Amino acid sequence: MTVREYTILIVDDSAEDREICRRYLGKEITVNYKIIEAESGEEGLEQFALIQPDLILLDYLLPDCNGSEFIKELQAQINFIPPIIMLTGQGNETVAVEVMKKGAKDYLVKGQLTFETLATSVKNVLQQNYLQSLLHKSIQQQQLIAETALRIRQSLDLSEILDTAVKEVRLLLNCDRVVIYRFASDMSGDIVAESITPGWTKAGGKNIVDTCFQEQGAARYEQGETLAINDIYEYGLSSCHIKLLEDFQVKAHIVCPLLLSTATLEKHTKLWGLLIAHQCKNTRRWNTDEIELLDKLSVQLAIAIQQAELLDNLKSELETRMRVENSLKEKALELEWFNRELLKITSLLKTRNQELDRFAYVTSHDLKAPLRAIANLAAWLSEDLEGQIPEENQQQLQLMQSRVKRMDGLIQGLLEYSRVGRKDTPTETVEVKDLINEAIDSLSPPPGFEIVIPPNLPSLTTEALLLQQVFLNLISNAIKYHPQQQGKITILVEEQAEFYQFAVQDDGLGIDPQYHERIFTIFQTLQARDSIESTGIGLSIVKKIVEAQGGNIWVKSQLGQGATFYFTWRK
Repeated sequence: MTVREYTILIVDDSAEDREICRRYLGKEITVNYKIIEAESGEEGLEQFALIQPDLILLDYLLPDCNGSEFIKELQAQINFIPPIIMLTGQGNETVAVEVMKKGAKDYLVKGQLTFETLATSVKNVLQQNYLQSLLHKSIQQQQLIAETALRIRQSLDLSEILDTAVKEVRLLLNCDRVVIYRFASDMSGDIVAESITPGWTKAGGKNIVDTCFQEQGAARYEQGETLAINDIYEYGLSSCHIKLLEDFQVKAHIVCPLLLSTATLEKHTKLWGLLIAHQCKNTRRWNTDEIELLDKLSVQLAIAIQQAELLDNLKSELETRMRVENSLKEKALELEWFNRELLKITSLLKTRNQELDRFAYVTSHDLKAPLRAIANLAAWLSEDLEGQIPEENQQQLQLMQSRVKRMDGLIQGLLEYSRVGRKDTPTETVEVKDLINEAIDSLSPPPGFEIVIPPNLPSLTTEALLLQQVFLNLISNAIKYHPQQQGKITILVEEQAEFYQFAVQDDGLGIDPQYHERIFTIFQTLQARDSIESTGIGLSIVKKIVEAQGGNIWVKSQLGQGATFYFTWRK
């Protein structure tokens, strides 16, 4: 059985109370607690700076400060403080509320302290902190991958993409150096992008001749293998390879290949370079999710490199051809060549979009897996420790489950948003009245809602699924943001020369005019997401769908007077 180890700092001026805590925690057999003691707030802050504990047991009344002042001083020194359990000599609701607001995770009365109460509180607080850190790390990884993919779509500046990638990977992995290495034809190479923490040797701009690599070949990387080494001295590397790593103070690293597709008929890839993360100050056991993150990013970076090289080659070819004699024959040949190249580029972009769609699907699946694990673990904790967890912690577990659910919806919304306008949707002839009724049926509105549909709705030959999605979002919002469980929603239509103008009108809270533009921006909501679950993507998807059809969408509303959303749809 593996016994986990945590460092706990006890800040209490009573030696007897510190001994009680030490004795109770020492009884735990599934966890090994390393105890550090301090008798005052000043000594506690000094010990914290030295050991960086996993949890603090803090006496509220210290000789030189109280618990709230101690927490305030900690927060002034660092951004993220470890979880804190406050200890007091007697129960006091005012003190409890004060310290919980300041950031304490639990509140225990010394006179009522038992092994069970202390051990349960410590375990719960450490487990909660672990779940929060896991969720935070998952969100960071999602943001990094999404941002890298977005840059590839929006930018053709390769150096900007590579520089951004190494900076964000180093911060996310909290490692000492991240570099991108590009091979030359003789397997020597250059560091083309680097992010490094202060105090370590810079590798950027240096030509690195790795004779070991040249002699042993790069077969493992050409096959797409990722290499993760926790300790360079225990992995069995050759002496010359170790010497190269020592020159750059490396003690552990991850190496991911950057493979580009070639233009041959057979499936083949070219090893362009490597994405490398270095740990210099000590050895390191790399986690599976850290290795997988670099694998995913290496795919994105390979796509970016290939697109940039294609553009450079095309620019070079165009410049060469623009210098040839100005004869009509030459111009005709150039035009023919340009058309062929345009077809190639169109085909390549279509392939790249398909690759990015596949990548987005796989990434969303990989991101949803840890979210499901977090939700399940939080549910198990609530069930297994029912009646033992304080109400505050129960609320926090419920809040965690709610936010995991929101993150799952956000991932799905981002996938839908990225596909609008790029995914072919079949056209069909449909009665708009039937389409709206199907949308209402799928929403199952509360019995108190009256939805009025006019008799003069048209029949359209259009992408019916997209039109239904627009109505579905607008009617759903009218129900979701209504202050009561009853209300009235009215569908309106007006025929124009080339369009039909539809409207969805409600009698809800209304929207302040200063927010009429903001609500169509992705991730924007007007109410706290913990009060009403919303990803902030729905209206941005609606706007993107309507504008892709050549129409417009807008809102007319005042606070307290309901809202009417208008949109135009081509006949």
